[in-house]
Amino acid sequence: MIKRLITGALLAAASVASPAAEPSAFEGHWTNPKHSTVVNVRHCDGNSFCAIVVKASAKAQANARKGGTMHFIGTEILRVRPVGDGIFKGTAFDPESNMHVSATVTVLGPGEMEIKGCAVLGLICQAQRWTKVS
Repeated sequence: MIKRLITGALLAAASVASPAAEPSAFEGHWTNPKHSTVVNVRHCDGNSFCAIVVKASAKAQANARKGGTMHFIGTEILRVRPVGDGIFKGTAFDPESNMHVSATVTVLGPGEMEIKGCAVLGLICQAQRWTKVS
């Protein structure tokens, strides 16, 4: 009886989490926590997804220029591949430091994802939660 309840609870949890596991939940427009940048996430080639900047505040554009990115809008800042269960791995571009870093994206739900970028052999990491724009 207890084993059936645990199995049932696990199946219910898996069915609730399944929308986040679909790569299509990752596609669309997303904004950063400060709402200063909007990206469009789409299939870019093969099994990869890319995030291209489609809108940026004047301050975000100025910060990108300081790092060496002259034209922030149109810049690819993320390229990842699905690895399962709503998790994607690949690289992210930080325009303020002009660095490409390893990245892990976790789709937390239909309108929220976490992007974690790590540099210096994974010793320095930073994460942000982005929200989907309707």
